[in-house]
Amino acid sequence: MTLKNAGRKFAEEKFRLGVESCPSGMIMINGAGTILVVNVETERLFQYGREELIGQPVEILVPPRYSAELPRYRKAFRDDPNTRPTIQGGEFFGLRKDGTEIPVEIRFNSVRMPDGSLVILGVFNDISERQHSDQMKDEFVAMVSHELRTPLTSIAASLGLLVADPAGTLSEPAKRLLRIAHSNSQRLVRLINDILDMEKIESGKIEFHMSRINVLPLLGQVIESNRGLADQFEVTLRLDPESTNAVVRADIDRLTQVVTNLLANAVKFSPRGGEVSVSIEGIGTRVRIGVRDHGTGIPEEFKSRIFERFAQADSSDTH
Repeated sequence: MTLKNAGRKFAEEKFRLGVESCPSGMIMINGAGTILVVNVETERLFQYGREELIGQPVEILVPPRYSAELPRYRKAFRDDPNTRPTIQGGEFFGLRKDGTEIPVEIRFNSVRMPDGSLVILGVFNDISERQHSDQMKDEFVAMVSHELRTPLTSIAASLGLLVADPAGTLSEPAKRLLRIAHSNSQRLVRLINDILDMEKIESGKIEFHMSRINVLPLLGQVIESNRGLADQFEVTLRLDPESTNAVVRADIDRLTQVVTNLLANAVKFSPRGGEVSVSIEGIGTRVRIGVRDHGTGIPEEFKSRIFERFAQADSSDTH
């Protein structure tokens, strides 16, 4: 055996071992759609033996309604071998030997063989568990929306009326407890709304109602609505007197939500007697809204995770 042949045999063996050890299902097909190679996970997932699959058209693994789509993907590779088409899960199903269907996600890659021929390597994953998890998440979000948000909103509104004490019959300690309860109920409503908004963002259903907004009076209103929370933490809220008014095009509810979240976070991590300032700065055609506190700051190692969902740095020191 020549050195060149030995090297090719070694490369082929490495490729075969890589395919077999892959935790995802893998199949290799030629340009005509004939199955050339399958791995153990493919056998397990589709309940075929490999001798039943090799030499068969790839259409054996998909329901008849998808058979017309596969030639289109093969043609995409022939036209451009560098393409990376993906069939997203939830929209595509595989077909088992017993005729049952399973939701799968498939990714294709082209592989140039030593003889110059082009073959297609398909990698697919069973996403049944993912779909089950998504269904559970949807049910949880629905429960949060209907079973928690409505009564919490009513509780917060009722506490707001009590805090106002129109009859003037409440003692100062009672008013203080009511203010705390009112502030906490509002915080819970905001948290629930954030959870629902995250779900809308993920599903692409979030809506923005854009309009022209004067930023200065809006921020003044946001500051006033958060004074109850600031008083609870003995923190002063202040609008920077150097701020300049600006008109922006934005969704007033979303902008209010963002600034409120920043203010609440700044207040929470400010020292007693501290100050949180809000500023407005025009930068060319853009407007920067800043919220500044004098707390311990964000740990350097956590900064890369600031914008992850519900991420929270270790705050044991502040506790």
